[in-house]
Amino acid sequence: MDTFEILSYADHRVGAVLTGKAAAEELQNELLNSHLVQHEHLQLVNPYDKDADKRLEPKSENRLARNMLNWHLYLGSMGVILGFLIAGLLVSYGPAFTQANPYLTFIALLSPGLFLGLFASGLISLRPDKDAFNQAVMNKIAEGKWLLIIKTNNEAHRGKLMSFFKNNSKADVLS
Repeated sequence: MDTFEILSYADHRVGAVLTGKAAAEELQNELLNSHLVQHEHLQLVNPYDKDADKRLEPKSENRLARNMLNWHLYLGSMGVILGFLIAGLLVSYGPAFTQANPYLTFIALLSPGLFLGLFASGLISLRPDKDAFNQAVMNKIAEGKWLLIIKTNNEAHRGKLMSFFKNNSKADVLS
């Protein structure tokens, strides 16, 4: 078997980049025989697959939309509550203008609170959790490489897998 490259980021997946199908199947059998992973945690991606990006994240669109909605609802409401609390303090104890115009004070502070909450939720929900790994995989596929993607259960399992690859003289580990 030729040497192969290991892609490992702060993700629950580890990717082995190989030059051909035979090498990928040989590594797959080696991992299964070592009892490090189960067959359902392995995914072989060939460079000629037109839907490789969809196979990497099959249900990502629904999950991403639900995640974005939850963050927008949560932080948007937190921004409104924070604006409401600050306006209440200003109306009770603030300058004479805020005490004389409580409605304007509430309007003036609720809208920026909502805006800042929604802005923060956009920053959080659009954070690219798995984008670095997916981008690296798609670049390797574009180069005509085969990939064996291993889904790990937890950080301890990922550590065992990485030590297996580090002890393998044919593996070139990229973290």
